[in-house]
Amino acid sequence: MTDRQLTPIEGVDLSGVPTRRLPAPSPRPAPGWVVRPAPGRRGRTVVHDATCRNAVGGGTELGTQEALDALMREGARACTDCDAAAVLVPALELGQGHG
Repeated sequence: MTDRQLTPIEGVDLSGVPTRRLPAPSPRPAPGWVVRPAPGRRGRTVVHDATCRNAVGGGTELGTQEALDALMREGARACTDCDAAAVLVPALELGQGHG
């Protein structure tokens, strides 16, 4: 609860109520995607969420539109170990037949 959400109660002494500051929120990583060559599959690629453990060690950082474009290429797939498949594949399906 914040100090803006509290209002004094007439006749009640609140000076004994313990208070503490909330910790600062952790910074969120910048949203993004990474495309990497599929391990052991020449000419194939995998699109990962930028925070995916499989995205480390190289690859190309992409914005969302670029990630969708990358998934539309032959031999591309979305990683199922992170949010890539759950987020990007439905977005691709929404665009089918619209354009």
